Amino acid sequence: MRRTLAILASAAVAASTVAIAAPAQAANTISGGGASFPYPFLSACLSDFNATQNNFDIQYTSTGSGTGKSNFTKGIFTYAQTDSAYTSGQPSFDWEYIPNIGGAIAFPINLKNAKTGRSLGSSIQLKQTTLAKLMSGNLTTWRAPEILKDNPRIAAAIPNVPVTIAYRSGNSGTSNNTLQYLNAWAPTIWTKVQDDFSTAFPGGKPPANSVSGKDNPAVLSLVGAKEGTIGYVDFGDAKGYPSARIQNAMGEFVAPSSASASKNLANQTNVAANGLVSLNYKLKAPGAYPLAIFSYGLAQTDGKGANGLGVRQFFDYVIQKCGPAKAASLGYVPVSGKVLAIAKGLVAKIK
Repeated sequence: MRRTLAILASAAVAASTVAIAAPAQAANTISGGGASFPYPFLSACLSDFNATQNNFDIQYTSTGSGTGKSNFTKGIFTYAQTDSAYTSGQPSFDWEYIPNIGGAIAFPINLKNAKTGRSLGSSIQLKQTTLAKLMSGNLTTWRAPEILKDNPRIAAAIPNVPVTIAYRSGNSGTSNNTLQYLNAWAPTIWTKVQDDFSTAFPGGKPPANSVSGKDNPAVLSLVGAKEGTIGYVDFGDAKGYPSARIQNAMGEFVAPSSASASKNLANQTNVAANGLVSLNYKLKAPGAYPLAIFSYGLAQTDGKGANGLGVRQFFDYVIQKCGPAKAASLGYVPVSGKVLAIAKGLVAKIK
């Protein structure tokens, strides 16, 4: 079910909509949506932003990056959010990518200690190539030799249960970034980088031991529903759920967190003039979690769109106030340094 954040004057709200009390004065409604990766963070930002002013009624629907980009192009969304770049269907009007929040993609695991019955997911260590094989369906049991070799201290506690892979259905920026990472480390296994994970599997179709969910919370729910399941979701949603420690380019096994993702993103400085950050998935930085990404706001900059002032004020609030104040506690990373400087310039261009 789609998750929607909205500021609505009406008390009657659809079941798929999260609502926050509207300001007393009528406001211009600004509809946006897209990526589910930053939803927990944007929810908090929207709540605070709308409580501080009466001019704009900002709404956000978590549809996934693919739909967000498409609806922005079509004018259905005044602004959008995406975790992946357009490959086709770009808007004909002037617009920009605005990096406005970062965070980790976690690999939550539902696995119990064979000896104690306690959760084992956060103790599992996975090398890059082991993760690539595991997510492809090539490893079908948690006692596969590759997994046991990565986990010598707890090998005896790993249960002999089948592996199930939970992935995102449809077009997803979380999927795109996960595929970029897998392709960087195992290009012969993962040959496609795209928003659709289902057809990127080796062989062009999902393996028999896989299940799909329409958004990140749905994937996390699938992980929790069956022992032996591993998935990939934003750390903002997975925070508190046992997730694997992934090996970084320094050889360290690192757990996902705001702090470990920040050690990665602080060193990602290859930023294009249009706001896109070219991520180095083999970055060498001590303590850095290896799969950390930026999410981008999409905004019109030619002055011909509706409510440009409201979009500009909201994006400025996100990067300069909400991010520094709330990102870390919600499991995200505020933009900073060179990325923040470019983001500020791009926000200023919104008309």
